[in-house]
Amino acid sequence: MDIGKTIKDLRLKKGFNQGEFALKCGLSQPYLSLIEKGRKEPTLGLLKEIALNLSIPTPVLVFLSLDKNDVDESKKDAFAFLENTMKDLIANVFLTDPLRN
Repeated sequence: MDIGKTIKDLRLKKGFNQGEFALKCGLSQPYLSLIEKGRKEPTLGLLKEIALNLSIPTPVLVFLSLDKNDVDESKKDAFAFLENTMKDLIANVFLTDPLRN
């Protein structure tokens, strides 16, 4: 799981620079930078705030940060089969601007 990379990727897709996004989330820019680099782990409350400011549900943020190493060995084939489809669906629902479609 790389929650920091996921936050950074989503932040950039939403068009926020790091400083303005940190401010929206009630964080300092250096602290957000540490989260995005994987040097700090956000609390659940902070994840909720970040997800809110990215306009996505918290579970979606967590799901997007999963990789095959986070999945039980017995479920890896199913995860690999579904991962791209689910991430594409999530992107279409939560990451596209409906005004641009």
